[in-house]
Amino acid sequence: MITNEIMFYGGIVTAATALVTGIICLLALKMKKIKLNAQLDAEYGEEII
Repeated sequence: MITNEIMFYGGIVTAATALVTGIICLLALKMKKIKLNAQLDAEYGEEII
């Protein structure tokens, strides 16, 4: 039987895991964007605004 305490702490662990996973995904996407922008600058030159 699932008790209230197990559900409470399980929810905290799930929320913390989702937060950490989200941060890792954002960092990975940011690194990919930096690499892509560097490659585009190398191939096409700097962006003229």
